[in-house]
Amino acid sequence: MPPADSAIRAINRICDILNSFSEDDRALSLTEISRRIGLPKSTTYRFLEALESQGMLTREPQNQGFQLGYQLIRWGTLAQNGLDLRNLAIPILQELSTATGETAILSVRYGTVGIWLEVVESRQPVRLTRRVGQRLWLHAGASSKVLWAFLPEAEREQLFQEVELVPLRPSTITEPEAMRAELAAIRQRGYATSFEETDEGAMGIAAPVYNHTGQLVAGIGIAAPLSRVPPERIAPLAEQVLAAGRALSLQLGAAPR
Repeated sequence: MPPADSAIRAINRICDILNSFSEDDRALSLTEISRRIGLPKSTTYRFLEALESQGMLTREPQNQGFQLGYQLIRWGTLAQNGLDLRNLAIPILQELSTATGETAILSVRYGTVGIWLEVVESRQPVRLTRRVGQRLWLHAGASSKVLWAFLPEAEREQLFQEVELVPLRPSTITEPEAMRAELAAIRQRGYATSFEETDEGAMGIAAPVYNHTGQLVAGIGIAAPLSRVPPERIAPLAEQVLAAGRALSLQLGAAPR
């Protein structure tokens, strides 16, 4: 069997095991899980041990059965938080897009990359199209840089060991010290800007979004054709983006800034 097919089969087996649990069957024995997924006990046990080592299953103390583990709670919480963030952001993004006439974007960070979590496109005939779920380089583009700039210092510095400063366009920042200076400038003015760092003829403005603990959780901003944003328009647009960031942060329980 090709390695890819073997990996897919293993993933499917893991999903079968996890799907064996339900509200009525919160704890299951090795025998019961083996029967439900149609595998020998010895094979099933190896899967169960691996899932337990990763925190996806835990032993039930009374009868040595298995239960769903803490890692699934963590993943579920992350997923739910993402859904809550997106749902709260949509009306604010719609308002931002209407007010500015440009495409409004919600971005989040996953490790060393950014993700566009939600997009409300401009109604202008000429507009920048962005795709929900698209991955972003953290060092290029306003929606990405804002996710880096407002992190705690230790976390911000750690990313310099993990993020490759790839030259995507002539204006992309590729030197660590230049990147540090850029992130400092973003923190000082409160928002990020970009000018043709990822796409020719495109610019962006983005502001940070915080949750109830004061933790950076997202960036909110706009993307526009550079031809539609002369220098004198940047400051007014930035104020609208900052207002959107504050509004969404308040929705998430953050203290006013």
